[in-house]
Amino acid sequence: MVKAHTLTRLNYRNKVLHGMIQGTLLNCSIDSQRTNGLTPLNFFVSDITRLVISILFLLSANCIHANTTEKNILIVYQKSQGFSQQLIDHLQLKLPKQGYLVSKMLLKPHQLDIITLKKHSLLIAVGSQTTKALLESNISTPILSVLIPRHISKSLQTRFPRKNNWSRILIDQPLDRQFNLITVLLGSNKTSGILLGPYTKDLTKSLQKTSIKTSQQINIEEIKNTDELTSSLKALSNKSNVLLTLPDPIIYNKSTIRGILLLAYRNKLPIIGFSQAYVKAGAIAAVYSKPEQISNQISNIASLFFINNNFDQKEYYPDEFSVALNKKIARSLGIKLATNKAITQQIKKAEKRQ
Repeated sequence: MVKAHTLTRLNYRNKVLHGMIQGTLLNCSIDSQRTNGLTPLNFFVSDITRLVISILFLLSANCIHANTTEKNILIVYQKSQGFSQQLIDHLQLKLPKQGYLVSKMLLKPHQLDIITLKKHSLLIAVGSQTTKALLESNISTPILSVLIPRHISKSLQTRFPRKNNWSRILIDQPLDRQFNLITVLLGSNKTSGILLGPYTKDLTKSLQKTSIKTSQQINIEEIKNTDELTSSLKALSNKSNVLLTLPDPIIYNKSTIRGILLLAYRNKLPIIGFSQAYVKAGAIAAVYSKPEQISNQISNIASLFFINNNFDQKEYYPDEFSVALNKKIARSLGIKLATNKAITQQIKKAEKRQ
């Protein structure tokens, strides 16, 4: 029985290279016979030159193939709709232009394909549940997580403290960017009322530090559950110029958002949201990042990763951002807003100064 062999592109090039060397030597031998054993120098040099050029070309192709193989990226996801799907689409367009081989894999519950995961140089985990599943699998392949909230990132870091080849881009915008937004919209030295819950109470010191840095003031109310929400919000309304919301699922969720918006509106308290959806619901403004902006950051991080063979940070806040505005609500509160572009430019200028 004849044993079958798979002929890969690399094996094919090697066979071609071997054949060319044999062919060139045979040509030299024939030329030698035609000239009675005295091979003219020009025949010999010509054949050898062609051989060297061909070898260099094939070796170069092999190197390119090898380098590309070392940069296999797998996008792992569980949901491919809305924002997640848009991000995946942008990644599939952008990353191949940088020379990466990009593929994607739908992560099915309790069916983790470890063999496929290990074949790639870098995994891009879309979402918290995908990240959790990959970390629990204990694979050694480096992971870059995206669309992951800060509090979940913190929880997973505590659970997997020895996972050194894992990094993530948070959904949350940096605090200084949000205070800079307030400065641009309302001016400096305004008092921002802030509700902190179980998932955000650890931000107290960071909020105090950042508010001083950005020439703003803060008034914090900490709650343990939604039963304390109304009284704490009323207390903030009486001594704050604006309500700054931070992603905490105990405070801000589908069940509470309407009540918070109505109470704030009745008390003439403008709200700074933490998402585009919150602005559509009734907040006057928010800073957020679009799928293409996150895609650009992923691309930059991947480039540095393949150069250094590691991540230079454990966590990244979004680099690029956009501004969402609800001018109708702002006007009803007596607030005149500039254009999205102008506000974005002013925030960027403030970040450069700081």
